[in-house]
Formats: sequence, C-alpha cells, structure tokens
Amino acid sequence: MQDVEERLTTWARRSTPATRRLGPTVSDLGGIEEMLKSSDLLARSPLLPYAVQATAHFLRDSGVADSRPLLDLVLAGVREQQSHAAFCGATDALTQHPALARALGPPLAKALYLRLRAAVNAGDDLTIALIGAEAADCLVQLTLAGITPPARLLGAMYEVAEDPAALPENFAARLPRLLGVLDAHHPNAGLRDVLQHCLGLDHTCRDAAFELALGDLRQALGRDSYDSMASDLRVVYHRFAEVLLLDPDRLDARLYHCAIDALLSLAAPDASIRVPAAATTLHETFSRYRAWRRRTRTPSWAASRQSDITAWAEMTLLLEAAATHLGDDDPWYGDGHHILVTLLRAYTAHQTVTVLTDTPSSSIVETMVAPVVEDAFLRREHRVNFLRHALEHDDEFRDDPAAQRLHAALRRPTYGDASTSPPEGQADRGKVRWRLLAETVPAGDFNDFTKNIKPEALDRLEIRLRDKDDVIAGVEDPKYSRLLENLRRKLEESRDWLPDIAEPFLVLLETTVRFTYRCYEVGRTMGGSYTEYLRGRDREGKKQKVDESLFHQHYRQYLSDSSLYRIANAEVIDQAGGRADILVSFPKAQFNVECKIEENDATVDGLRWYVHQAAEYQKAKASFAVTGQVAL
Repeated sequence: MQDVEERLTTWARRSTPATRRLGPTVSDLGGIEEMLKSSDLLARSPLLPYAVQATAHFLRDSGVADSRPLLDLVLAGVREQQSHAAFCGATDALTQHPALARALGPPLAKALYLRLRAAVNAGDDLTIALIGAEAADCLVQLTLAGITPPARLLGAMYEVAEDPAALPENFAARLPRLLGVLDAHHPNAGLRDVLQHCLGLDHTCRDAAFELALGDLRQALGRDSYDSMASDLRVVYHRFAEVLLLDPDRLDARLYHCAIDALLSLAAPDASIRVPAAATTLHETFSRYRAWRRRTRTPSWAASRQSDITAWAEMTLLLEAAATHLGDDDPWYGDGHHILVTLLRAYTAHQTVTVLTDTPSSSIVETMVAPVVEDAFLRREHRVNFLRHALEHDDEFRDDPAAQRLHAALRRPTYGDASTSPPEGQADRGKVRWRLLAETVPAGDFNDFTKNIKPEALDRLEIRLRDKDDVIAGVEDPKYSRLLENLRRKLEESRDWLPDIAEPFLVLLETTVRFTYRCYEVGRTMGGSYTEYLRGRDREGKKQKVDESLFHQHYRQYLSDSSLYRIANAEVIDQAGGRADILVSFPKAQFNVECKIEENDATVDGLRWYVHQAAEYQKAKASFAVTGQVAL
C-alpha cells in the first residue's frame, strides 16, 4: 500500500490541474498487478475514488474482459467502504464515467441499493446515513442516464420515504430533492404523495414544498389556453410565496416567484411598472444565485435545473424590455425601430429560451406572451401600419421571420369563414382570434356584435377565445432547428465524435448558434459601438475601423449571460504555449474558441484557414474547436 501511496503522491505533484481532475491511470498507480495486490486496502481506504478513475481509464483502453479484476475491486469498494468522503468521491467518479457504470452492470445497482437500505436503519450512525444518501443520489443519476432501469428505483424510493419521520434526519433531509427530480421525469409514479408526507417535518418541509411547487409549475405549463395557464400560474405563484415564508433566503424559490410574477403582470394595465419591478428583483437575486453556485459541486441532475433558472431569467429580461411599450399611453413616437425589435424578441422568445426540463417555452410564449404582444398592435392602427411599413421598406425586417409571423397573425380574417377575407375597407385588423365564435354565431349577428361591443370588452373576449389552433396557425421559422440538426448529423460522421466529447460540444455549439442569431437580431446600428464589428461598409466604400476585440468581447459577454457562465474564461494563457481567446472547460472536455474577423473571403474554404489555430490548442485533448468569423 505504501508503494501505491507514494506513486499517487508523485503523480499528483507532477500533474496539471486538468490531469488531476481526470484522475490517475493504472500505470500511475504502479500497474494492474500492484493495484490487485493492494485491492483490499484500496477498496476500504480513502484512495477508492482514485481506484475508480484508474479503472475507468483502463476499461476505455483495454475492454471489459481485461478489466474484470479491477471491476471487482470497484464493486468491493462500493459494498465495503466506510468513509463517507471516500464513498462520495467514488460515486461521483462513477457518474462521470458512464461506460464504467455500464460495465459494472446490475451488481453495481445491487450494491448501491444495499447501502441505501442500510441507511434506513442507521439510527445514530451518521456515516451510514450519509453513505445511503450518496447511494440514492448516485442511483438517481444512473437512472436518468439510462444506465439502470427506473422501475426498481422508483419503488425503492417510494418505500424508503413513505415514513420520513422514521428515517435518520441527515438521510431524510436529502430525499425531497431526489424525489422531486424523479417526479419530473416520471410524473405518474406517485412520488408527489411521498413529498406530501415530507411537509410535516422541519428538516424536510422546505425542500418538499419547493419540489411540489415545481411539480405544479410543470402542470401549469402544460395547459393549452391563456385562462387555464394563467389560473394555474397564480396558484404556483402563491406556492412559491409559501416556500419563501418557510425559508426567506431561498434564492431558487425567489427566482421562480419573480419570473412568474413578471409573466402574469405582462397583460396587466400597469405592466410597464410591475414587470420591471419583478425583473429587477429577479436580476438581483440571480446575481446572488450565480455567485453562490460558482464554487459548489453540482450533480448531473441539478445541471438542467440551473439552466432552467437561467432560461427564466433570460425570458424575463425580454418581457421587461417589451412591457415598456405595451401600454396604450406609449405613442411610439421615439425610437420605433428599437421598439419593434424589442417586441419581436418577446413575441418569439421560444426560439432562444427553453424553460424547464423537456418542456419547451413555446407553450409559455405562445399562450401567455404572444397574445399580449399582438393586442399591443391591435389596439392601435398606427402600430400595425408601422409594422407593415417596416416589412416593405426596411431590409432588416423584410426577411425577419418574427416580423412576418406577427404580420400574418394580425392580417388573419375575422368575419364568418376563416378562409374568406372581408370586403375591402371592412377588415377589422384588431380582431384575429374569432374562429370558435364565428363558427357558432350566424354571420349577420356576428357582424352586428363586433360593431357594437366596446373595444375593451372585445379584447378581453379575444384572449379568452384563443385556442391551440390559433397558436399553430402562425408562420413558423424552422431554420434554427434545421440548422442544428444538420450540424449534428455532419458532426456525428466524424471519427472523433466520442460520447464524453460530443455532448458538451453540442452544448457549446448550440450556444454559439444562438449567439449568431442574437447578432442577426441586433442589426447594424442598435448595438452602438459595442457591435461595431457587425456593420457593413459605408456608401463611399471607405475603410471602417473593425476591432476584432469587440467581437471577442461580445461573444464572451454572451457566454457570461448563458448557462455556460461558470465554465467560460477569456484570454487563458499557457494553452499549447499560446493564449486562448475563450476556454470553455466542461468536466470531461475543454474547448478553445478562437474569435476572428474575416473581411475578404467568408466562404467555407476561406474560413477553414482559421481552424488550425484553434486546433493547435487541442492536440492533447479533443480534436474539436469552434472558430467564429464575421464577414463584413
């Protein structure tokens, strides 16, 4: 054992921080024979996490058959390890190496279930209780990754947590979060009943109340009408308020509370006041939340939740900007171009924001946001004319799918049969959601009704009549999803498309594509000097100042506001002897982003010249790099 410890110390002293995160190899620990000689001690000692990492590397290079002795060593460690810290490190390594977890197979799940059940009767033994909690966390992560079947875990968690008062306090305190995660992916498994049981205990009630509120939120977002979704969201709003009464300093609950408040306030007469107030509180809380999460360990099941919170913050930012111009007292006499861009971004926020796991924000935007933006145009004829003029004369809006879609919605017929346009001069551009009413009321009575009813009552009735068909009838923009699908398909053909590299690279790729769409929306002038690099040549053809660092700064700032804010760093030195513009460090892979501006040849072949510069940084890592170019 002494030899293994000395070798591990030597390896740690000579390794870089990145290498230490990946862990030692079998050779670093003296070879497989040396490890097997010390197998009993490795399985029971604090060195178990390093043995797990070394086994994962050996399995990748040598296969299952040659790795069998080391696999048995890992299983023995999972069964027999009595140190909570060592067990936590070992299970964390297992979740980071799914191939190893798959190779261990059912015996790994069985060992983890035994540790989970042992915690139920741990009594005052804190170590056994905490090890059981780590085993439950690991089982949840392996189940969500598709490595272990969910049925057994769902049954075990239901049985274990059915009477939380009988469990050791330190073990029970970890269960509500795990139950909530499983309920999000298996909503019909009855886990909400178990969460209800957790409300009666002081050490479980806060997390249980939060998880139940999230479950209510998921149900609310599944509604298909404005009234039903708004009604359910008001209930969820009060649920999060109750959580804050239990725990006033709970940042994630306050973030959801403020975001829902902003969403519900968008249709209010004083939206220009209420939405910014909610957004201000959200942004202040979000800054504290990011600072708190920056240095904390994040299990894989929690990563999507952090992305969800970031997405809510992004959408609230769009709503805040749009709310300023929704009121009837805003004449739009100022910067109409900026106002139109702001409203269009909120109108199609689902193209850039995804809210909640497996729940696209299109349901929120289409049901809660799009009608409000449309009504802002419908109540004032000059706003519709402004949009029409922009589509006809402004190059920036002529081909904008969002502007086209909004214009199409405002032009839809309102009389009788939805396929028949009204006579010239009789079209009421303010009424676009009348299909259900028009089908049930005779045409003559319907026309008299629309002429005599007050505009305010008409607007309220329109919102109530909006149904799913109205949502789908808009002009769709498939370019974004089609582009990502084509890029994914091409990348999958590469021999370097490895599981541990592909998934984080796709995250970076999608974020970068979203950045390019954002640049397109900014246009040539609205960003000021900050986006000067996006501008074209002046009419005289004179040379304009183009600062590549502006492009670099813009991209870096965008990453800072995205879900990658914790792992994206700028101007990182000592990368293959050079300096990387942006270094994005995922747990299993690092990517270097080179920001370049090409003024002459922006063809595929012309841009390919830059690839080698980023590839130099990747020689010892994944052979992928993202190179950004802007053609002026």
